[in-house]
Amino acid sequence: MRAVGWIGVMALAAIAIVGSPSTVSAARPPAQNVLEVVTVPPLPSAKFTLDGKPLVTDDKGVARATVRRSRDKHQLQLLTPHLDIPGGSADFVRWVGRGDAHPGFTPSLPNLVIGRNTRIQAAFQSTRIVRYDFVDQARNPVAPDRITSLTIRSDSGQHLTLEGGRPVRLTAVRPVLEAGSAVGKEVTYYLQSVVIDGTNVVNAGEQRLMPNRTADAKFVVLLRSVRFQVRDWLFGDPLASAIELTYPDGRAERLTAGLDGDAELENLARGDYQVKASGSGYSQAREIALSRSQYVELPVVTYVDVVTLTGAALAMLTVLIVVGRRLVVGRRRLRKRSRTVA
Repeated sequence: MRAVGWIGVMALAAIAIVGSPSTVSAARPPAQNVLEVVTVPPLPSAKFTLDGKPLVTDDKGVARATVRRSRDKHQLQLLTPHLDIPGGSADFVRWVGRGDAHPGFTPSLPNLVIGRNTRIQAAFQSTRIVRYDFVDQARNPVAPDRITSLTIRSDSGQHLTLEGGRPVRLTAVRPVLEAGSAVGKEVTYYLQSVVIDGTNVVNAGEQRLMPNRTADAKFVVLLRSVRFQVRDWLFGDPLASAIELTYPDGRAERLTAGLDGDAELENLARGDYQVKASGSGYSQAREIALSRSQYVELPVVTYVDVVTLTGAALAMLTVLIVVGRRLVVGRRRLRKRSRTVA
């Protein structure tokens, strides 16, 4: 009996300490889930609402909200589908991770069930304004007004033809899906052509640009120098003469060679040119492929050359006539001697 009494006392004490089952159930807090909204790429200060309550992303582009666990439907709304960022902007593309097979492409995401801890990504595409200029291989500036156009190709296959010297807005980061999650992929552009005077002055694909990493780009263009040497065709003497140069785009320019017969041009676009010395005498037009800096000799047949060649030809003809006559006379004398002896 004493043992039974002690057991009853202990049971009453336990109930007093722990409380009745109904008391425990009433004291237990309701189960909750966490909704995590992540911007891709990370964008601070992106604004959302969940059922009208504001959410703002932190420095890592993350916003969190706690909701009561249930099968209730919630509405997630993006209030800033367009965001200004340093040097450019970011625009909403889609939601990723909403839990069904139909991606959301609008800023509003209705009928969202948060039955467990949920992570949803808001994918953005960012663009940045890029300024670019041009230098030659010695890093000397090249005037932007010389650039007719330039063409770039992105690693996604997009081709853009731009006017030389003007800033351009380029895609810097675009969202791609990898293993069911959105990943911000930096876009790389490759320089395909820079046109100066009607010819391409870069090697396609050698130079690249990543707008997400730089807002100022320098492109190296291939410019050459050439020294024209006007020389007498026969004697090799320098001649003061005019030079007609036709550029790859068909534009013509007239130069003047000095008393030394030389005329030099620098910073010419590599390409095919046509050149001819014009003045007293005859010079045949010739094509030059200006792939490197070089000397180009322009022979001119002058009137002195013509007179000299004509005189030489007459002298040679006279010699041939005299020699021919002597041979004829000699043969005749031999014949006469042969007859006399016979």
